[in-house]
Amino acid sequence: MKKVAIIGAGLSGLTLAQHISDIAEVTVFEKFHQVSGRMATRVHAPYTFDHGAQFFTVKHPEFAAFVHHLTQVGVVGSWDARFVEVDGTQVKKSRAWEETFPHYVGMPDMASVGQYLAAQLLQKNVAIRVNTQVTNIQKREAKWRLMGASDNVLGNYDWVVTAIPAAQAAILMPSSYTHLSTLGSVVMLPCYALILGFEQALNLTWDAAHVTNSTLSWISVNSSKPGRNLQSSLVAMSRNQWAADNFHQSESWVIESMMQTLAGIAGDQVMQSKVLQLKKWHYANAQKSVLDEVLIDAEQQLASCGDWCISGRVESAFVSAIQLSQAIRSAL
Repeated sequence: MKKVAIIGAGLSGLTLAQHISDIAEVTVFEKFHQVSGRMATRVHAPYTFDHGAQFFTVKHPEFAAFVHHLTQVGVVGSWDARFVEVDGTQVKKSRAWEETFPHYVGMPDMASVGQYLAAQLLQKNVAIRVNTQVTNIQKREAKWRLMGASDNVLGNYDWVVTAIPAAQAAILMPSSYTHLSTLGSVVMLPCYALILGFEQALNLTWDAAHVTNSTLSWISVNSSKPGRNLQSSLVAMSRNQWAADNFHQSESWVIESMMQTLAGIAGDQVMQSKVLQLKKWHYANAQKSVLDEVLIDAEQQLASCGDWCISGRVESAFVSAIQLSQAIRSAL
């Protein structure tokens, strides 16, 4: 069997591994200590915070089947949130999310989806190497040699696939890769995520808010999601362009700016948080893509996938991996 290295253990990388592990010897590399990518959860006992992807919806039939399975095994649930649209500091519209168009979340947290997939892969003897950053890819005879920190050799592989943000893939992939210029053309904007934990329940009439004309773009009462710890927790996401314009600012400056805006929307009660932390996402969101091809170079035995290949949504990460898996299966 051919040896395939997949770099990145987010939804794309794990889904791709699932769909080719029967015809290839697959190893997944992840630079962080856990899988799931931007479907991430931060734990600060007794609080948990989904500080990356907040929820996901379903349109693609194959993704629908995948999500249905996850709901059957209790890894995913529908978040029937009280949703509002906020213009500046004023609530303009409100409605309840419901079963007619469900908004899904992982249970008991967003990272559970990736953890479930990783557990399945381990049962199939797929190696998942966390805390392992690939820093270089070199051609050695007919193989690709992956290098890690301190020039540590991570292994030799027939195929290498990147399932990471396009900008990171563009740096890592060799110059011979046919789609290198495509990777360089993808724009992914940063985002700040502010996480807050409270001893007392928040006095809010809503669970999720889409915000416009503000420093913030999104606020969610994380503890209102199904399967969560009842300890009140809140996540506020910055507007992408604001994060890009202020990515050089100190953490304290960013926290103060976001907190002032948050208080203007949710009230001074947010100033009473027991936990207050900031997450900087360098590559948070991608605009809808105009790519009309799967990024596979069969001659070089290199490929790339990710949500940025389609529209930056959770569903896009899955669909991109499915499309690439079909192309790799044909090539193999």
